Order: sequence, then structure tokens, then C-alpha cells
Amino acid sequence: MLELTRNVAERARTTLGIAAQNLAVQDAIALCFHAYLFLRVTIAPDSPEATVARRLALALLVVTASCMILTRGEVIRERRARALVYRLGLFVPMVLSYFELRLLLPALQPDLMDGRLLAIDQWLLGTTPSVWMGAWNTRPVVEWFSFFYYTHFFVLVGMLIPALFFGTGRRLQELMAGGMLIIATGHFLYTLVPGAGPYATLAFEEPLYGGFWWRQVEVTVATAGAQLDIFPSLHTAWPTYFTLHAFAHRSFAPFKLLWPILGFIALNIVIATMFLRWHWFIDVALGLLLAFAARRFAVTVASREADRGGPYDDRQSVWEPL
Repeated sequence: MLELTRNVAERARTTLGIAAQNLAVQDAIALCFHAYLFLRVTIAPDSPEATVARRLALALLVVTASCMILTRGEVIRERRARALVYRLGLFVPMVLSYFELRLLLPALQPDLMDGRLLAIDQWLLGTTPSVWMGAWNTRPVVEWFSFFYYTHFFVLVGMLIPALFFGTGRRLQELMAGGMLIIATGHFLYTLVPGAGPYATLAFEEPLYGGFWWRQVEVTVATAGAQLDIFPSLHTAWPTYFTLHAFAHRSFAPFKLLWPILGFIALNIVIATMFLRWHWFIDVALGLLLAFAARRFAVTVASREADRGGPYDDRQSVWEPL
């Protein structure tokens, strides 16, 4: 029995050692992010929301850590199976963390920062853009920007899912490394700078005169949004980051045609975030800064990890092929 225990302990140490050696930058970001969310909600005041948020945060941390042990620790020996488990174990918990914020942010019982964010806008611009954009409040304009605001979700899916399961090489490494930084940084800052946005803070003279697309936006935000997630604007960061990624790889199909389309969509989404009264200008400014920083980060990380899995680096490739 003692010998068996020793063998199990030695096997565990070996597996953890292999996992630590194979850990990629994006893996470390994911693990630190989920650990932070769990610790953050653990010290929050007791409430029904906090109880559920703690369980969900722990579950996401355990799933992510288990994924790293199974894949980076090479417990799963078959490469394609390992690649699939890695993609699901890394990506799915990060996506679910957004829905976790719907419970976690109220559980933190925060003081909303809208007053300070508005003060920054006023210091920079004299007012916040949502106020003077009220002059555009006609049904065609509201519907135009509502449509683009809603397309944000399809842009996310269209850029990330095909790349995750069909992408390979340097472009996949860059896209996902920067994307991991965006989601982790954005969700981290939501816990530090919670806010509800101009629509819930300011008294506008008139409601937005929208139709079908505006109703879709309202319903989606009310039912799926985290509610207090405004700083930074990830509606700004994501499409801007995708545009920068596509532009950098414009010599390859389909990015040659895709980058100007993404740029046009990104521009309209950025305007929509303020016109539809969801975001302060400073939210958008930080979202733009985050997108450019993520692009730079992605290039740096991909360059440093480019040789993994090669003849001179026996560490596991960051993205093993499916």
C-alpha cells in the first residue's frame, strides 16, 4: 500500500512537472484569471448571488486546471484528443466567465463608478458623447447603430470559433493570445470599476426611437448582459482587435477582403456603444487602447513561443492540430 502511494505521488509530481514545462502564456493568463475571480467572490459579503457565484467560479477554475493537467501534463496521450480537450477546456470556461459576472458583480456589492467616469468625460470633452449624440435620435439612425451593435456577437463567433477549430500556426497563436488578454483584462477591470452606463445614470430628454433591431439589443442586454460591465468597452476592444489582426495578415486569404469589412463594422460598433447610451467615452477609449495593446502582446508572445514543438524546443506546441 505504501509503495502504491509512493508511485501515485511520483506520477503526480511527474505530470505536474510536465504540465508546468508545457504551460503557455495564455494558459497562465486563464489560470490566474479564474483564480482571481474565485478569490474575489470568496471574500465578498454573503448573499444568495455570492453563494452561486462562488460555486461557479470554483467550477470554472477546477475545469481549467484539470484541462491543463490532462493536456499540458500529457495525461491524454493521443494528440488530436488532447488538442480537442485543450480547446474546450481553455475556451469554454473563459466564455462562461462572462455569464458568471452577472452574479459576481452584484455579489461584490460595489459602489458604482459612473459618477467618476462621467467626470472624466466632462474633463476631456465637456460632456459625454451620448448627450450630444441625442441629436441623431431618429428611427433610421437608431436602427442602423442597433444593427451593428447586435452584430458584435456574430463577429465574435465568426472570428473565434472557426479559428479555434480550424486555424493553425502563427495566425492562430496571435489571435488567441491577444484574445485571452482582452477577455481577462476586461473582466478583471469590471470587478474594479463597475458601472451601469449613461442610460442608467443620466436623465435623457427622450428615449431612443428604435424598432426591431433596437428591441433585439435591449432584450439581449437585459437577459444575457452582465449589467455592470462597462469599463472597458469590450464591444470596442474585440472588433478593433479583429480588424488589427486581419490587417496584419492581409496578404493571406480571407483577410485581404475581410479587414476593411471588419474595420467598417468596428467603426459603427464603437459609435453605437455611445450613441445607444451604453458606454462613456472613457470606456471606449480604454477599449481601443486594450485592442492595440492586445495586438502588440499577441505578436510578442507568438514570436517567443514560435519554436515550441520544434527540433530545438521539446515543449508541447501551443496549439496542437486537431
